[in-house]
Amino acid sequence: MNRLWRLNERYLAAYTEDTDVMRKIRRSYPDFWIMAEYSKDGVIYALQYRVPSERKRSARHLLGVNVDR
Repeated sequence: MNRLWRLNERYLAAYTEDTDVMRKIRRSYPDFWIMAEYSKDGVIYALQYRVPSERKRSARHLLGVNVDR
């Protein structure tokens, strides 16, 4: 499950449970900052990122979703 929503005028929040997307972000998107880690029994199953608004198009393409209002 992937989601993308606006935090304020400067940032978006992105949530993903997809490990391939997490790997791509870690490797290629240094300006996507981790805001929260979701884990169960010590294993991370989802991450939430803070994304600059300028990167909205990249985030939408990467996650395959539109921005929720």
